[in-house]
Amino acid sequence: MDKYTRSIEAVTKKFGTSYYFATRFLPEDLKQATYALYSFFRIPDEIVDNSKTESQDAILQELSLWQKAWEEAYEGKKTRYPVLNLTAEVFHSYHIPYQYSIDFLSAMRQDITVSQYAHYSDLQQYMYGSASVVGLIMMYVIGFNDEKASQYASMLGEAMQMTNFIRDIGEDYQQRNRIYMPQDELAQYHINEEILKSNTITPEFVNFIQYQIHKNKELYKQANKGIKYLNRRGRFAVIMASKLYEAILGKIEQNHYDVLTKRASTSTREKVYILGKAALQHGLS
Repeated sequence: MDKYTRSIEAVTKKFGTSYYFATRFLPEDLKQATYALYSFFRIPDEIVDNSKTESQDAILQELSLWQKAWEEAYEGKKTRYPVLNLTAEVFHSYHIPYQYSIDFLSAMRQDITVSQYAHYSDLQQYMYGSASVVGLIMMYVIGFNDEKASQYASMLGEAMQMTNFIRDIGEDYQQRNRIYMPQDELAQYHINEEILKSNTITPEFVNFIQYQIHKNKELYKQANKGIKYLNRRGRFAVIMASKLYEAILGKIEQNHYDVLTKRASTSTREKVYILGKAALQHGLS
């Protein structure tokens, strides 16, 4: 393993602990492709979420430069960004539609200018670019035996993104002034910005999180039906990714639905337990 391969693996391990745990069950070639793709997704996300500048124009400019470099890499030109050069190889090797990458970068730009969503349908449009295309890209890397796989891959990406949104309600509002939860659903449970600002876990807030968790679990249930359409050698890793992310919902429940002052996560021991249970249910094939 060369120095750069180790570095992109380290990015996945640092920023996506559950995702990294799941990738350990991929064959080596798929694993390395996944590490490259994770870095490709993570770097623009970091530009948007953790930029040293607060200027929207400056962040948009940085994203534009990144996209321009990506376009050059995809066309076969060597750029100064090794991750883009490697990602271009992955896109071509696995015949991944280029448009998915553009849809993803468009969603990253939207994060800079849009901080709230009126309805779930509005949020879904955003999540298509931020999460569903990630599922679709991974579908191409793993391989699939039926076109039906795409609707489920898209759905699983959405389910995993929604888990992050539920878990990070407090962090997203307090650190980034973003509210991903649909405004009409918040209003239905009498949740306003004062509650988010004051970190108050009201009975209404608990009910709201319970509703979101129930809805999210149903999304996983539907998405998991499509794993059978993926190539066998990549299925178990997807099963693990799905189960590990869904387990975060259980941790939120254990935290008494406090997603304003606590960040739910599973321990290594819990991940191993989930692995063992999944192995008994599905086997490692």
